[in-house]
Order: sequence, then C-alpha cells, then structure tokens
Amino acid sequence: MKTHAEMNSLLVDDYLDLLNMAKQLRDMEWEQSILAALKEEVEANRHLDSMEVRHDLWMQFEDINEQMHALLIQLKHAEDAEDKEQIIESIWGLKVDRTAITRKLETISRSKSGQS
Repeated sequence: MKTHAEMNSLLVDDYLDLLNMAKQLRDMEWEQSILAALKEEVEANRHLDSMEVRHDLWMQFEDINEQMHALLIQLKHAEDAEDKEQIIESIWGLKVDRTAITRKLETISRSKSGQS
C-alpha cells in the first residue's frame, strides 16, 4: 500500500504531466484550470499533519536498519570474496537511503520548529 506522501507525489506528477500537455496544445484555459487545481492540492496538503509522513519515514528507517542487520550477519558468514563485495555494496546503498531519510526527518523537524 502506498503512503499518503507517495500518493500525493503521484497526483502532483499527474497534474504536471497534464500541465505539460496543455502547454504543448497551447490551451490556456485548460492550463489555468490545471494550475488552479494543482495549487489547491498543494495548499490542501500543506495543512495536513506531517505525523503520517514522519511515521512513514521512521518505518522506512527501521526497515533499512533491519535489512542492514541481516546483511551484516550474511557478511559475517560469507566466504566468497565476490559475495562479500556484493553485500558491502548493498549495505552502502542502504546507508545512503538511511541518510536521505534522516535528512527528510530533520527537514520536517526544522519546519515544525520554524527554522530554515
């Protein structure tokens, strides 16, 4: 099941695709109605409580930690150098993902506290 943030992102992407189509067709009326709907959607979501987003990010963070733990156990028992290298690459990828989630959580915290 997709999170609210993922669904919202898909919806905005759809609006932007429609906006590009309206621009290509040079349909100013359609373009303006899409812009109005997009602005309305963005404003509506701005007022949503970020608790759901924060919760989703923490769930992703915990899932990554569990995956990393499992990979570290695999690494400990791996004997083949190629297997070890693949496991290490997977761990680094997860570290990058975890860092991105941490930054998002920090951004949410700063926006809640009024910092920039």
